[in-house]
Amino acid sequence: MKRLFLICFLACFFQQVYSQTTDEQLAYQYYQNKQYDKAIVYYEKVFPKKPSPDNYHYYLDCLLHTKDYKTAEKIIKKELKQEPENSILLVDEGMLYKLEGNDKQTKDAFAKAIQKLPADRDKVLELGKAFMDEKEFDYALQTYNQGKKLLGDSYPFVSEIGAVYKAQGNTAAMVDSYLETLALSPTFIQYVQDALQLSVGNYADETQNTIVKTELLKYIQRYPDKDVYSELLIWMLLQLKDYPNALVQVKALDRRKNEGGYRLMTFASTCVTAGAYDPAIQAYQYVIARGPKGDNYAQAKIAQLNVMYLKLTNGGTYTQDELAGLETKYNQALSELSKTDASISLMQQLAKLEGFYLHHDSIAIALMQEAVNMPGTSPQTQARCRMELADLMLLDGQTWEASLLYSKVEQGFKEEPIGDEAKFKNATIYYYTGNFKWAQAELNILRSATTKLIANDAMALSLVVSDNTQDSAMEPALLLFAHVQLLDFENYEDSVSILLDSVYNISGTTTLKEEVLMQRASVAEKKGDYQKALGYYSDEQTVYPDGMLPDKALYLSAKLEDTKLHDEKKAAELYKQLILKYPGSFYIEETRDRYRQLVKDDAPPVN
Repeated sequence: MKRLFLICFLACFFQQVYSQTTDEQLAYQYYQNKQYDKAIVYYEKVFPKKPSPDNYHYYLDCLLHTKDYKTAEKIIKKELKQEPENSILLVDEGMLYKLEGNDKQTKDAFAKAIQKLPADRDKVLELGKAFMDEKEFDYALQTYNQGKKLLGDSYPFVSEIGAVYKAQGNTAAMVDSYLETLALSPTFIQYVQDALQLSVGNYADETQNTIVKTELLKYIQRYPDKDVYSELLIWMLLQLKDYPNALVQVKALDRRKNEGGYRLMTFASTCVTAGAYDPAIQAYQYVIARGPKGDNYAQAKIAQLNVMYLKLTNGGTYTQDELAGLETKYNQALSELSKTDASISLMQQLAKLEGFYLHHDSIAIALMQEAVNMPGTSPQTQARCRMELADLMLLDGQTWEASLLYSKVEQGFKEEPIGDEAKFKNATIYYYTGNFKWAQAELNILRSATTKLIANDAMALSLVVSDNTQDSAMEPALLLFAHVQLLDFENYEDSVSILLDSVYNISGTTTLKEEVLMQRASVAEKKGDYQKALGYYSDEQTVYPDGMLPDKALYLSAKLEDTKLHDEKKAAELYKQLILKYPGSFYIEETRDRYRQLVKDDAPPVN
């Protein structure tokens, strides 16, 4: 009998639980469909049994939508009795009175909610959000200001107060609130930078940029002893890519704080990354001008020459006189700093200039042999010098001597990136010399290289070889193209341009025609003819949409717009196209990362 009773009891219990669950699901479904009358029928049954925060919110929302204000007031009052310290309930009460047109009671409820706030950051944030959700911006502002009073300097509600002003469209007040916070505590500069991120820069409205800059200058004048505002101005100018004016501020701050030029070194590095070579050269010159006894003198001298090299060679247009002038500067620096392991990077750069641009092969080779034999260098540095010496020997026509050096590096650094690189360079020697079977054998091994870039390059070249050696009649075109790529490696771009037409005319495969098109784009980029390069990249995408290289062409177009033409909006659009059209591309990870940097949080995510 007892067992039968227990079974009946459990059956009734589970029936009630099932019924309650079903009622709750139906209530929520009607609520989602905005069928508030029908939802209320079920919430009237569910809420007394399960008064969860969600059910309370949905039930109250249904009552307000159906204008059943009396019932709404009853459940709010009941909840307040149970949770008298819950300020969010007072917001609900205030909104109810507002719907009824009772302004005084609305103000009283909202004021009471703020008065009840404890010195608890989470509670302040909850109440502020509740007011923001209801678009009660003035009360949200009062909430955060009350929070500042309660918590002191431990949490200044910087981004939250700024968000209120932003929602109101009051950019000046938003910026002023951020800057006033820094007057109290400079340690919150990162908070301020994060909060201002979308209000400054090339993606921000020009009016916003002007307001931020104007407010910053006011604070610099008001608080001349607070360096934090100068630091923030430098940050903003960098967002705007206004490197010349940023340099002025960096110099002033360096002098004021007597920092020995370290800030200039960091600034110059930022400029180089952005392709702003002139401000970087000027920043390094500032450090050099402090004299040989100054901090960072040698590093600045070496770095400045590196930037000069990049500016000249990356620009694509240079004269022999300019190359010779840079050669003189390198030799003067080496004479001053001496040829030691500390100046080995100078020797490497000068050797590239002598070999690949001035075509003084013997001078370049002798310089790199000195670097290889330099005492005190690390095994990795010595290996890199051997690689560069091998490059110069290949340039000089010493093909097999170059191959032996690559092999030595490969053997000494197996399973390491530089070892894979050496093996790949050796495979290209076989390729350049027409030994396609050996080249392909080595390239196939490299498909599983630890370095993803090497593996991808090896796979791409292997496909070109395999597609164009299936028939002996195809090989002359591939042999000529390999010779063209060797000439490109040697920087004989005029010869490359002439021979590419011949390769295209005799090539029998689509893959080789695609490679020719991409090689033309590469030559145009090297010569600084960026619009012509973009045209070739566009042709690859339209002529060969199902080919092997349209994703690479799109990626290189985006990168050219980004790093050479400095048009971030065009670059972002091209990166976005790549993400959408070629989600499996080798370039997808780098593309996603750069796209996020360019659009910040300004655009919807692209999956």
